[in-house]
Amino acid sequence: MHGAIGLVDLEAPPELLAAELGSLRIFAGYAGWGPGQLEAELVDGAWYVVESEPGDVSAPDPERLWRSVLRRQRNELAMVATYPDDPSLN
Repeated sequence: MHGAIGLVDLEAPPELLAAELGSLRIFAGYAGWGPGQLEAELVDGAWYVVESEPGDVSAPDPERLWRSVLRRQRNELAMVATYPDDPSLN
């Protein structure tokens, strides 16, 4: 648990969770990294690593979260928020 943000066992009975939750957002996906792959990608600069804010995880418009987080950076990453989704359109 981090402040009001935590993990929920989705196999728990809903009636037990309902009293404790103000809202719920489920993130689903798959990332299959090989051993050391993520570390190597971080060293190569393939990822932007920035500080989060508590409201990020429950942002009302998750489709715009990536750009919003980049926009608040105090370096050249703020400019990346203005790039088109498809760079070939630039």
